[in-house]
Amino acid sequence: MANAFRVAEHLVEGFAVLMSASDCSGFERSEGNDDDRAQVVASMELLDTVLAPPATESAVRAAARSTSVDMILFDQLLARLEWTLVDFRRVELPPTRSLELARGRVGFHHVVSGSIEVLGAAEPVTLGTGALLLLPRAGAYRMRALEHSVVATGELVLSSPAGDSLVEALPDALVACCFLAREPHLASLMEGLASEYSGMRAGASVIGSRLATIIASAAVRAWVEDGSAPDHWLVAVEDPHIARAIAAMNDDPGSPWTVESLAHIARASRSAFAERFHEVVGDPPARYLARIRMDRAKELLRREQLSVAETALRLGYGSEAAFSRAFRRYTGASPALWRRTALLTAGA
Repeated sequence: MANAFRVAEHLVEGFAVLMSASDCSGFERSEGNDDDRAQVVASMELLDTVLAPPATESAVRAAARSTSVDMILFDQLLARLEWTLVDFRRVELPPTRSLELARGRVGFHHVVSGSIEVLGAAEPVTLGTGALLLLPRAGAYRMRALEHSVVATGELVLSSPAGDSLVEALPDALVACCFLAREPHLASLMEGLASEYSGMRAGASVIGSRLATIIASAAVRAWVEDGSAPDHWLVAVEDPHIARAIAAMNDDPGSPWTVESLAHIARASRSAFAERFHEVVGDPPARYLARIRMDRAKELLRREQLSVAETALRLGYGSEAAFSRAFRRYTGASPALWRRTALLTAGA
């Protein structure tokens, strides 16, 4: 509401400017007053935008359905992720001491105390106390203590090829910060994992593997809930062909994409691609592309301060007018008005 009051003040100021430039008989004003009228009109539109009603019930239901479908798909994919635990130990590392991690296996590492740096991924990963790191792909990694640290480290192999697609969709280094703080019920499982692996009881390897699977699955969930997972990452797992088309649109939203060109990227016929895309994404390709373009337009208008004409050209629209019409349909406001609203809100 604070923003609404600020816009209201802007509206009153606009009327004041307008009336000060007019006489009591009407709107015959001196030169330059067209700009004053524009200020008032813009202010009224801006107020309408700020005080716009909430999303319709149907829109809310659609969003809920989308979230529900994503959750169901995530559950189905996570169910495929079964690990076999092949090693587990607690390692104490003095400052600057390094530890070479086993090649050819997936690793997970929980920082019990201290802080460490892990080298070997695309970029070095720094972990503080409580963080858990999952390294889904085998590689040459090295752990270095930044201070006196204790790390619980394990090695896994995938039990079933059914989980291959999910593992491939994960980043090289998956970090779950404050893992046991956000998942306190798993602390006992972590302790149980150490007990099972160090003991000689019957079934210890099986039970240890089950516990490790739960811990690794919870780390993937934490990664998703933190917002670290890229948009439509589940699509990449469920349908890599559709994922290629999505990636192409995201990489170059200004390209003159057609259903035919996207179907070619997805290696499918036009009709099969359009049907499958709608089924997986929830929108037809044209609507999804429009949403990408409008989201990118907001970034160009607000952050990069591009003009409306430059933004239209960058995003593949034939004219500024065509872009403005599309932008108004998506946001309910013209590009220039939306930018003013965004800047006003940011300065509140």
